[in-house]
Amino acid sequence: MASRRRLALIVALVLALAACTESAPPPQPTAPPDAFAPTPTIGAPTTTLPPGSTTTLDIERVVIQRVDPVSLDPLSAFEPIPMGDWLWEPKTSPDGRFLAAAVGDDVAENQLRLVDLQSWLPAMSWATFPDLIIHVDDAGTVYFISYYERPQLHFSVLDGTGSTLIADLPEGMSVWGADMIGAQIVLFGTRIPSAEGGELAMVATVDVTNRKVTEIALPEVHVGPVEPVSQGPWASYLYNSPSFTLDRAGNRVLVAHANESSVTEVDLATGQAMQHDLADATATPDTGTRRWGAVSPDGRFLYVASRDVELIEDDDNWSVKTIPAGVATLDTSSWQVVATTDAEISDIYISPAGDRLVGSGYTTEESGSVSVSDSTGLFMLDPTDLTVLNHIPSERSDQGWGAVTFSSAGAIAYAWTWLDTPRVHAMELSSGKMLSTAEGVETLAMVGPVGVLASNR
Repeated sequence: MASRRRLALIVALVLALAACTESAPPPQPTAPPDAFAPTPTIGAPTTTLPPGSTTTLDIERVVIQRVDPVSLDPLSAFEPIPMGDWLWEPKTSPDGRFLAAAVGDDVAENQLRLVDLQSWLPAMSWATFPDLIIHVDDAGTVYFISYYERPQLHFSVLDGTGSTLIADLPEGMSVWGADMIGAQIVLFGTRIPSAEGGELAMVATVDVTNRKVTEIALPEVHVGPVEPVSQGPWASYLYNSPSFTLDRAGNRVLVAHANESSVTEVDLATGQAMQHDLADATATPDTGTRRWGAVSPDGRFLYVASRDVELIEDDDNWSVKTIPAGVATLDTSSWQVVATTDAEISDIYISPAGDRLVGSGYTTEESGSVSVSDSTGLFMLDPTDLTVLNHIPSERSDQGWGAVTFSSAGAIAYAWTWLDTPRVHAMELSSGKMLSTAEGVETLAMVGPVGVLASNR
């Protein structure tokens, strides 16, 4: 089980770190003046175990550290805090005081842990292991999903001894992402099976006050295999995957269809869904497309990156390729395409101020005997017209790029990559200059808004 959890770490970090909220910063910055907010009050370092922990500190391989935002070097005034043998799903509170993470141990019980970043002390540990941490509030309450016979929404409170069930989620729901707005938790993903037997796109909301669950089905959003003319051995590779993007400013979820140039707008206040057809926003081949979305802080623009699927068939020989197909900018009032780029990008992240997009891309080729990928590198774009401001080619074709997080004011981007070992690059957004690189062994995750690096000892 532990080995499977470690293998899952890379995927978890890619999905989870990008969702870290803007927060208060670490002290002693050497970053540009706007990189961090005022320094919090920090207490004395500690080697105390989190309350309820059963793990001995000297065998915990992963620690979190305060680091200099530019050099990524550990700050000597802060002793590293042990966080088990591997760490999953780090999430910070909006005010930057708390960090919660799922913590795994190779020989003992996995846990949910909470760290008080202001005092730099372990705050709490619970003998539970979340499948997805959704939110940590400013009081240290952690909201998370666990999959039992059906997915369930729970919360754990600071000084509490366990977790409390808020609600059962829709049966068969696979949660792709979630967040919290006010007293409402918003979840999006798919439900299996749907009434038609396949995957049904859906949004669900949970009012944590009255524990009411509202399901919003999106039957017009196609998820899953296309209908290939020939049901050959490649059929399962031909797949449509939409993007779900939460627009906090507009209190809505924007779903970019994968099989057509359309966006479904879900109003979270009313539960109503409206489909908007676009004028050829992105290529939509009948062999499949995967979307990735990001929204401007004010909700005015939706950015959609695509990776298209291509089938190459020659008698008994066949292969399926996926190709990064660029980015389109959509005006979310007029639903017009206002900018496009065909740069080889398939994944995108937007800075806190909305003044930069950071993206990456990769191609894949798969057949009965071949499975290869080729990275296209890291890109920095101007969101106003999608001009490529900087392109950093990968060092090798098999170099993987993952989650990007940002300093609290968005002056620095932290890009995760894998090149034999995990690495994190600090990039100045005003110039595109690479400032520094940190390298790890197994675990390496930069929680940019609070200047905390998780790594092996």
